[in-house]
Amino acid sequence: MSRAQLYLVLGILFALIVAIFAVQNTERVVIYFLFWQIQNASKVIIILVSAAFGALAMFFLGFMWSYKKIRRIRQLEAEIADLKNPGDKEKTTPPPVAYP
Repeated sequence: MSRAQLYLVLGILFALIVAIFAVQNTERVVIYFLFWQIQNASKVIIILVSAAFGALAMFFLGFMWSYKKIRRIRQLEAEIADLKNPGDKEKTTPPPVAYP
């Protein structure tokens, strides 16, 4: 089983667990957040919205990580090309990017 298939299966299992948990907790509650108060909010909606925001946050973090990795790969490929052709100085290479 490939890594992508494993992540897909784990994601589906997590979504199934969240859905079962949400369906079993249907009562209404009061939600307090900073200066706001929401009366009679359904636990199902709160659970599903929270899970969706968590998934969205992970998606954006993964996208940013992939973007940084692709930029670094392109920079290294440009450096390799410069090292292979030392006489070709017309091309400008991007400045090095510092990574923590």
